[in-house]
Amino acid sequence: MTTDTRPLGQRLKEDNWDLHQLAEHDALPQHMVRGTMPREAYVELCGQSWLVARALDSAIEAKRDEVPILRELVTDRQLQTPYLEEDLAHWGVDPASVAPNPGTAALIAEIERCRDNAPIRLFGLHYVREGANNGNRFIARKIKQAWGAESDDGFRHLDPYGDEQRPLWEAFKVRLNEIELSEAEKTAIVDAARSMFEGMIKMHKDFDLPPLEAAPAR
Repeated sequence: MTTDTRPLGQRLKEDNWDLHQLAEHDALPQHMVRGTMPREAYVELCGQSWLVARALDSAIEAKRDEVPILRELVTDRQLQTPYLEEDLAHWGVDPASVAPNPGTAALIAEIERCRDNAPIRLFGLHYVREGANNGNRFIARKIKQAWGAESDDGFRHLDPYGDEQRPLWEAFKVRLNEIELSEAEKTAIVDAARSMFEGMIKMHKDFDLPPLEAAPAR
């Protein structure tokens, strides 16, 4: 196997850039960024995201002791299930009433395959979720502004760390590049990150939102 000398953080960014761009510019995230997300769709997205978070958090907790990078880098604070349950409670949704859409079910199945067959891949899935918090802070502000919301109630999962977001992410990336991993492990993590982006795109396609015109150049 050829050795890729790039730091793992660099590989994760560069080798997933195409899917990252596709995910960001799809109809659902664009409605969120521009503050045109219908409230009903946002609440439904919270429910679908809770199903995915519950599956991924449970898998990470089950495999944390046997996968060093999960033990070293994934703290309880990073697990999103509690944040989403708090948001769903605000919107009056009982999580037990949420049924998975097709894209959500497929992503949960991928999480379960990773858990059972290659738990190192769980870190790649989690990396994408954790990195999304950087843009989600901005999205939370846009939606709250559009809806006239003055508190963080209902939006906690989008901005779980508040002003600590940037330093926490920088520390996460530094530690990521320090951990010793085999080439096979690094490749598995990068490949899993791609599968997470692909799963998120499919999950978003289940929402029947109209495409938006390209934003005007600034």
